[in-house]
Amino acid sequence: MTTFTEANKEHFNNAAATYDEKPWMKDLSAQIGTALLERKDWAGVRWHEPGEIGGREVKLLDYACGTGSVTKAYGPLVTKVIGVDISPNMVQLYNQEAASAGLQPEQVRAVAGDLFADEVPAELNTAEFYNFDVIVVGLGFHHFENPVLAIQRLSERLKAGRGVLMIIDFLPFENEAEDGANGTIKHAGFQRSNLLRLHDLAKLEKFSFSVVDEEAVMQLQHGTRKRKMFVTKALAPPTAWGKFSNWLTQYQITASEQMRIEPKRPVPQQLGFTGQTNVAQSDTWHREFNDKFK
Repeated sequence: MTTFTEANKEHFNNAAATYDEKPWMKDLSAQIGTALLERKDWAGVRWHEPGEIGGREVKLLDYACGTGSVTKAYGPLVTKVIGVDISPNMVQLYNQEAASAGLQPEQVRAVAGDLFADEVPAELNTAEFYNFDVIVVGLGFHHFENPVLAIQRLSERLKAGRGVLMIIDFLPFENEAEDGANGTIKHAGFQRSNLLRLHDLAKLEKFSFSVVDEEAVMQLQHGTRKRKMFVTKALAPPTAWGKFSNWLTQYQITASEQMRIEPKRPVPQQLGFTGQTNVAQSDTWHREFNDKFK
């Protein structure tokens, strides 16, 4: 864990005890939830429908989960939620709240960890931590030291061809160190063009960007600060087999329309997990990205 990441871990560990007690934080959490729910259909995720019968699993990774703003919004639309945060104290509060809501760990739970470390812990590399239908990062990206590596590592954990990565964060803002962030903010917001480039580098597809109308109002150490938020979505690329399967399906559909017969859809092949992106491999991307985005 780098010095910068350690600073973030310490900062949020210290902030955890009073994190949900501040009125402005409650309002911001609710605003995040509203912004995500308003974009539920726009996201393009095949959510779990109320009363749906069958064993279809829909998995959400709430990364940089904090105390669970994203989970509270999208939890009812999935069958399983895993939260990950570098702060053990935040994770403890998340799990306490989930338990108090009557949720079982196999339904909703959080773990402390860092998916962007040089060596990701073995417990975060089990099958449970791959093949997510949707991954959401709620107000975490401006704290990430290497956003290129971050988005690449997260994209590797999506279901190929249909998993969706969503980011909710801030448009560019004035990074005022005296506001109590203690040097934990790496990027003072993001522009659409920067984010598009970032997603392209990770080979994610169908990128889309939406600005939240209502401003976020924060009562920070040296006064009130207002920031605009955005939400992005992008689709994981299909595997080589997935591309062939999609082509074959479309061919059969076209043929069936001509011959008026019902197409047979190919059975997807179960492929192994992709390897983790090497930190050194991402350095070139990172430099290229940061040359255009400070």
